[in-house]
Amino acid sequence: MGKVFTHTTRESLSPEVVNNALESFRNPSRWPEWNSIAKNMLATNPETIDEGDHIAVFQMIKGGLIEAKWLIHGIREGDGFCEIELRGEGQYRNEREIGKGLKNLCIIITFLSQEEGGIEIHSTCEVSRLMLIFSKQINSFMKKQTQTLLDDLSAIK
Repeated sequence: MGKVFTHTTRESLSPEVVNNALESFRNPSRWPEWNSIAKNMLATNPETIDEGDHIAVFQMIKGGLIEAKWLIHGIREGDGFCEIELRGEGQYRNEREIGKGLKNLCIIITFLSQEEGGIEIHSTCEVSRLMLIFSKQINSFMKKQTQTLLDDLSAIK
């Protein structure tokens, strides 16, 4: 059994900004417009994200193409509320799996489009005991991942 790392970040935003962010997030063809990491992306459906869909986000790091695969595990919606759960299916560099140390990577994004609402992003992953020697880097990765996504979503006008 390993250790679970988590990080949550949130920002209060106006209902109109939250609605615009949700609309852009749920439309994969618009991701390159707002997502600073996802310059290219593939999705099961190019115009909408639904429960059970798969997405792949591509980025260049140090001259190598990195592909991060995600499953849309769940979507809960209510009046002025939407929560989307993404489960990591792995990262690949030149079609070879990398980042095997992070297990059960999960991101939950909550959009609350009411007064005093905003966007909250919660990330969690599990690592083996052997990987605990990299706990500082894993914590840094979790914080950077959630903050970058929140910054990108909150900048949508």
